[in-house]
Amino acid sequence: MNLPVVIDITLGLVFIYLILSLLASEIQELIATFLQWRAKHLKNSIELLLAGGSEMEESDFTKARNLVEILYNDPLINTLNQQAKRKVEQLRQNANFDKKPREQKQSGPSYLPSETFAITLLDTLKIPQLINYAKNTNEESKNNLHIILASYKELKAGINNPESESYKTIKKVYGDIDEDFIKFVNEDLSDDVPDNLIKSLAAIAQRSRIKIGDLTEEINQFKNEVETWFDRSMDRASGVYKRNAKGVAILIGISIAVLTNTDTFHLVSRLSQDSVIRSTIVQSATQRIDYIKDLEGRKEIETLLVNASIPIGWQNIDQQFEQNSGNFLLIRSWQVFRLICGWLISGLAIAMRAPFWFDILNKVINVRNAGPKPTAYTKDQPSQK
Repeated sequence: MNLPVVIDITLGLVFIYLILSLLASEIQELIATFLQWRAKHLKNSIELLLAGGSEMEESDFTKARNLVEILYNDPLINTLNQQAKRKVEQLRQNANFDKKPREQKQSGPSYLPSETFAITLLDTLKIPQLINYAKNTNEESKNNLHIILASYKELKAGINNPESESYKTIKKVYGDIDEDFIKFVNEDLSDDVPDNLIKSLAAIAQRSRIKIGDLTEEINQFKNEVETWFDRSMDRASGVYKRNAKGVAILIGISIAVLTNTDTFHLVSRLSQDSVIRSTIVQSATQRIDYIKDLEGRKEIETLLVNASIPIGWQNIDQQFEQNSGNFLLIRSWQVFRLICGWLISGLAIAMRAPFWFDILNKVINVRNAGPKPTAYTKDQPSQK
């Protein structure tokens, strides 16, 4: 087998993997959209962030979940939610994939800007209002956002008990406590605030104070730090989602390989033996590579491959189980084992996704053509020397 034939076989394999990878990507995207994997993962990640991580008490997680529901009802975040079409949404609710009460929202945004999150969180916790109440205190406390946040959890407990130590702490931060402030604390401050969230925000505020001294600038710096905190958490959450999506892609890839009987070993055998199929696939790959991302172009390619009797599908099962002389049971067991291995290899290849095989296909075509296609020049654009 000479080198050009090896390159053509490789090109044929890559092209078939690419076509099936496009199918797998579309299937996975449909499933992810229908089941709202991205939106659910984002919401769960925010709940873990506000609760203080995976190792937290159940009470903190419950408070975080309730607080996230409040955040998601805020107009800034609620407008980011592109609700699914009515029939799809109704089908999802009837299937009850979310396993949540019907009165709760069944959908949510798939992406949340860090600035929107920071503004909504601080507004929900009433941090700007607390800063305004604390402005009339002494110089030592009014410029310290860290102290305001550190005393946040003591407000609800101590504001109605003048004899408690919490009340004394509140008075040091906010000065004289009037009826308006007491009413604000009792009615406007949320009860669903995890302790770990306040600790995290207090640490962020302390870091902001080290960088900025003035209270106004400190608030802006604090908001930027909260955005950074959110972005870093979402980067980690994105990594988790990609790992989970990769596992699903492998399952889908193996399923497609089995359903279409895409056996890599059989593909290599047929491509190496049948020059007609090999040349047809190579011609399709080299001539229509520019249209591979176009839906109509893909349909034309699939038609060509069907007409060329591409070696995938269950109609090839007789060729995969050819009768050979020798021990029948041993030979048949080996053929079944080889078929399963061929499916697994094909499934893993399909799970690599279309962009990977698209890049490989371009490189193989360039190798086959001994380099990229030269640039065409016109009279108005002379060639460079």
